[in-house]
Amino acid sequence: MKLKTKLILLTFLLVRFIFTARLALAQDSLTVYVFLSEECVISQNYTATLNQLNVEFKDKSIGFIGLFPNNWSNDSTIMDFAQKYNIHFKLKTDHFKTVLKKTGVSITPEAAVWSHHDERLIYRGRIDNLYERIGRRRQNATTSELRDALNGWLKDKNIAYSQTKAVGCFINLKN
Repeated sequence: MKLKTKLILLTFLLVRFIFTARLALAQDSLTVYVFLSEECVISQNYTATLNQLNVEFKDKSIGFIGLFPNNWSNDSTIMDFAQKYNIHFKLKTDHFKTVLKKTGVSITPEAAVWSHHDERLIYRGRIDNLYERIGRRRQNATTSELRDALNGWLKDKNIAYSQTKAVGCFINLKN
């Protein structure tokens, strides 16, 4: 009987330790949701920048997830996109638009940065200002709003929410 009690107590302590460790990790991390479309040329043109940002921030408790909210996206088309553009972060569908609705995104590509520290959105908008508007692309970006938001959070986890207007392809919100 004593051995059984000790095993139960040990199991309880182990579960509590794992839960506490996961909670601590989540409190110090961000998830950058980047909404993409295989058919959007602007999404395609941002893949190198997104890969660079992923590498820059991956060791700083910041993860990147590419989401494809359109119904025509599937595992095969997403895998083809990942291979063609050499994507190095997780890609998946958001057919039910769960994350899209939670973040208010409406364009691809558009970033939404979620803080697990206090369960809130800290940034939503463009990656940088490479595109002034549809059909108007700069030679080089002169600002990097997504990078600025991530660096701001790393300096002060209580930063205020900010938003910029994304330029790209509209997401069909009806299907």
